[in-house]
Amino acid sequence: MIDQYTFDAAPYVLGALSAEERQTFEAHLADCPACAAEVREFSELPGLLAQLPADDPALTMTDEQLKPPAALLPSLLFSVRRERRQRRWRVAAATGLAAACLAGLGTVVVLQQQPTKPAPTTVAQALAFRRVVDVPVQATATLVPKAWGTEVRLTCTYTGQPWGGGGPRTYSLVPFDRAGTEYPPISDWVVLPNKEVQMTGSTALARDRLGRLEIRNAVNKPIMELSL
Repeated sequence: MIDQYTFDAAPYVLGALSAEERQTFEAHLADCPACAAEVREFSELPGLLAQLPADDPALTMTDEQLKPPAALLPSLLFSVRRERRQRRWRVAAATGLAAACLAGLGTVVVLQQQPTKPAPTTVAQALAFRRVVDVPVQATATLVPKAWGTEVRLTCTYTGQPWGGGGPRTYSLVPFDRAGTEYPPISDWVVLPNKEVQMTGSTALARDRLGRLEIRNAVNKPIMELSL
């Protein structure tokens, strides 16, 4: 629909209206979908004009010469509308082709993210204690670094003959740092003949600060050690 304001759309987009005319036209736009549509159609004109070379005579015209030829704005508007039609056709064609392919193949396409390979894990190795005195004991320790220190998983087996009276025997595990400083015992346990004992304890010493582990008997005498 064409009204008295329709032909103000292009000058409005190009900033050619006076302040009073611009205010009047904007008030009209609020209630006129047709003129609003015209403004949208002309919205790409400034971009097209900006593509003119800097030395183009159109950029150095006087005020009298700024009056555009009658065919200029229709020509530019035709270019804008043609470009928009071409865009619509390209999008529609691509969408239709994809839909036709899927319908013809009867295939559902699922985007699947490649599984992330898990980071390799380091398996802690069990380290064997050596005997300090002649006792029938075998023991190993697995050291697991933690943020708060080191977790120690101990396996200990007494392979000797049952002892007489005096009650059960107790062993304890004592850590040392690399400077040889003794730290509080990690844990203690009751020794049973020919029975494997497994226990887990911890120390605040970081794995790289551990220098030695000692297994001690009930009278605090070292019977086995593990140098690290």
